[in-house]
Amino acid sequence: MIKASVSEWLEALERTALDAFLSNVYGADACAVWKGYYSQALNLFAERYGSEGEVVIARCPGQMNLMGMHIDYGGMPSVRIAVRGSDTLTVARVRDDGGVRFASHLEYQGEPVDRFEPFELQLSELLPDECVSTREALMHYAGKVCQRRLEETGSAQDHDWSVLVGGQLTYLESYFRARQTFRGMDALVWSNVSPSGGMSSSSALVISTACAALGVNDLLPREDLPESDLVDGVGTSEWIRGTRGGTADHGGMVMGRSGQLVGVGVFPAIATGAAPLPSSYLAIVLDTGVPRVYDESVKEETVVAYPLGTFYVRDRLLPDMESDPAFAGLCTDWRNLIEMIRDISEERLGLSPQAIYRLLEAMPAQTTLREMAAEAEYNGAGDAFRSMYESEITGKFQALDEDTPIYLRRRFAFGLAEQDRVRYVLEYLAEGDMATALELARISHVGDFDREVEPSELAHLSQLADAGDHRGRLCFLAGGYGRMTPEYDLAVRRVNEYLIETGGLEAGAVQRLGAGWGGNMGGLIRREYIYGAERDHFARFLADELGIQGPVERCVATPGQGVGLLELSRED
Repeated sequence: MIKASVSEWLEALERTALDAFLSNVYGADACAVWKGYYSQALNLFAERYGSEGEVVIARCPGQMNLMGMHIDYGGMPSVRIAVRGSDTLTVARVRDDGGVRFASHLEYQGEPVDRFEPFELQLSELLPDECVSTREALMHYAGKVCQRRLEETGSAQDHDWSVLVGGQLTYLESYFRARQTFRGMDALVWSNVSPSGGMSSSSALVISTACAALGVNDLLPREDLPESDLVDGVGTSEWIRGTRGGTADHGGMVMGRSGQLVGVGVFPAIATGAAPLPSSYLAIVLDTGVPRVYDESVKEETVVAYPLGTFYVRDRLLPDMESDPAFAGLCTDWRNLIEMIRDISEERLGLSPQAIYRLLEAMPAQTTLREMAAEAEYNGAGDAFRSMYESEITGKFQALDEDTPIYLRRRFAFGLAEQDRVRYVLEYLAEGDMATALELARISHVGDFDREVEPSELAHLSQLADAGDHRGRLCFLAGGYGRMTPEYDLAVRRVNEYLIETGGLEAGAVQRLGAGWGGNMGGLIRREYIYGAERDHFARFLADELGIQGPVERCVATPGQGVGLLELSRED
């Protein structure tokens, strides 16, 4: 059973009823610690709301992206881990009056426990009349909410955590509207997920509270709400906040497996494969101390490059190039195969790397929506542009206008190359070629600079591909996504320089995490830097160079189990 009284849950924790679960999720050595955390969350709930009735307990881990940054909203896969021991817990009880009350407790060093203020809302005032149970409908609804917010406040974004909870409730109520009436809830959120950026603390909040909302409404994640909708639907609800991200963060949290690197595909969400973490390496996450500062216009400009570039390849370039000998392998039904940027790949279209480099070279380095529309009209692709615009842009971007500069080639090149890095990093790992796998992480980091992709760079890679050199693969093209700051880069670069100087190219590699601009960095590192002979030197370097204090063991990100509701057997 997923519902029990506060006292029953506390008694189960005091005894051994939940020991097997806790040991499986957190490790046997951490079982006692997590008993304390769960007890703390239950007691905090009872102090605020009383101990009567039955509650559910949802847990969602933070996640780490090992490869595949900034590409999930283009439908492209990434490599993720759910981070064991970094959880957001939600203790919740149903309310029949449509009221929703939330409070929080943040258990993270250096942060006040009450960083996030309690809030209350009414479902009757929150929920739209329209049904937003599909991802497309949800994005259009989010666009209207953000436009209204922009007009009222001057910003399309709302940074209050209540809007994240309200977003997932909006989606879930629509999803189950024809089946049952969605009820309110009292909830206490407990979390020790790093809030500084990179481990997706906001997404962990969304998924944890959504699972709790399902539980109090007698619904089960994965059974009543399929995993694909838990990831893509609930994840997309964050657009109501004003963010424009994808859902692979949520996928890593939902699909995480102990000890595994998990391939996460989106739209639809699916596990694309898994591989064990190499035994001689550890995944690590470090807080750089560089604050993340969002630039709404830059974020929207980078995001919009994917659908614009997809249009440009499908409707402007390939019609003229398909008869070129370089495109001899192109599938005859290529028009029907291209829907998103992810579809522009060697495997799907029968393209060589050289052909993709030709497409990128022909793409404008800089353009605007106005210029794209005019060029499309002049070349007979006006209807295709208008269809793409209505589907992918209308109502979704508040910080862009018709004359906003869009750096199309460098952004689009990054997306295609990063997708290729996701593909090949797992191959290099499987082959034991750690030097190249780690190099791809460093190249990905460089790809976050606002650097142009020059024709000479594309020509060089094409020549390597002609010669059959694996370094002519698209994964070795950095691109220029444009989310890096000098301070953020310096922290990452110094760690990578230190690792190479002290242990060579196979010592490890880190890169920026999350949306860029600041926050955490992470990657893979040889075990001796955490538990062996290099430990003290590495800890001293982090403290002296970057001001990162404390035992280095704290930075280890062990692959753990994905989200779920706690259960008690009736015998317990």
